[in-house]
Amino acid sequence: MSSIVRRVAAAVVALVVLGGGSWAMGEWQPFAYDWPNEWDPRVADLADYVERHAEFEFENPVRSRFLPDKEFEKLVTDDEEDLTEKDRDYYEATGRLLRALGLADGEVDLFEDQNALNASGILAYYSPEDREIVIRTNPDDVVDGKLSPAIRATVVHELVHALQDQRFGLVRMRQRAEDAGHDEALTVLIEGHALSIESKYTSDNFSEEEQAQYDEVMEGEDDSAVKEVPEILSAQQFSPYVFGPTFVEALERKGRGALLDAFMKKQPKSLEQTILPSKYFAKDVPEDIEEPKLPKNSDLAVSGQISQLDLFLLLARTWDAPEALRLSDLWGNGSYAGFDLGDDDFCAVLNLRGETDEATEELREAFTEWAKLPGLRSPKVTGHDEYFSVEACDPGPKVSIELPTEVDTRQLFWRSGDISYIWRSEPDSDAECVATGVYTEFTTEELQTNERVIGRYNELIADCRRD
Repeated sequence: MSSIVRRVAAAVVALVVLGGGSWAMGEWQPFAYDWPNEWDPRVADLADYVERHAEFEFENPVRSRFLPDKEFEKLVTDDEEDLTEKDRDYYEATGRLLRALGLADGEVDLFEDQNALNASGILAYYSPEDREIVIRTNPDDVVDGKLSPAIRATVVHELVHALQDQRFGLVRMRQRAEDAGHDEALTVLIEGHALSIESKYTSDNFSEEEQAQYDEVMEGEDDSAVKEVPEILSAQQFSPYVFGPTFVEALERKGRGALLDAFMKKQPKSLEQTILPSKYFAKDVPEDIEEPKLPKNSDLAVSGQISQLDLFLLLARTWDAPEALRLSDLWGNGSYAGFDLGDDDFCAVLNLRGETDEATEELREAFTEWAKLPGLRSPKVTGHDEYFSVEACDPGPKVSIELPTEVDTRQLFWRSGDISYIWRSEPDSDAECVATGVYTEFTTEELQTNERVIGRYNELIADCRRD
């Protein structure tokens, strides 16, 4: 894994925990809970820092639980024996869906893949169900009552989630999401806010030695289990920690109150709005899209929404990463369905559209080329009035194909980071315009080696001047 992905993995919230919690099924009552009377002395100063740098304050102290490695990993991973038949069907159907779309091959075990992602590099998490922060600690992580740099920074991150929960009710907020895209966007906001304060904490408080220790832990070691996970799963899991800081910085640049509005009355509605914050401020919401229609004598197995990130990874197999990025920026909306057909067959259908009729047609033409890829089974692209559909069937585990890689994902991730950099270094230019110009022309490898990049960057700085 790259350093950027490893870095965000260490600060990850346990998404399964954040996404559930039986207490949230009723009306949220933050003040009815039996809160502790005071902060754990190991985290009290960190809580004070978070409160001073957030736009709101804690109503109550939050419990902190310190656990050794083995006990901690039991909490962030699931036991296969606990899976219901419905769970097993979902994992199997989603694996077959990814194979049908050319995003995975071979024997796909999404349950193990998700466990590998959850166990890799997580140092702490906040549970809104138990209203506590659980912290992974080795013997050298707490010395004379003081936490190591990496643990302190991660606890700051999780304290932000605790503060968000007391202020907004995280589970309730996400249960009210209108669709999967809205929920994804909220995750980006939630994590971006936490990461921004974590970053301020390390900048304000770490000596050079502490920063080096923190960086070393964040860099981590390559995990062989994570390397086997399909790139689309890794990209989906880590995208909030990449897009989040840039999106939150965009809010902060708008002035006091914009962040609070984003949590409450002006929530982002799609991942697209967080990838390119200008679309959030322009209120560019997803286009209407029909759900795929299933053929006769078929049974729906899995369905959902196609995000801009998903679109990018689908297209990255056909086009080079810069062109796949350009095409993914045309995203208007998308939906998918996977269905069982006959005794042991499985097929998928996507409905996709761009932001405009012209964008829809350009994407349809791109998927017409996609349908020519080797390894796909029975691919078909069909045009409709306002959208087009893409169909393909599971080729089975014996078919080996070339899959999207981490290098592809960098194209989308690195652009987000550079938007933030350009805001600070070139305040008179439109940062999204500059970064998009660079990343839709050069691969990430060329950005590091091609002499033409600097000249083109300077041209874009001039061409993208603000009015």
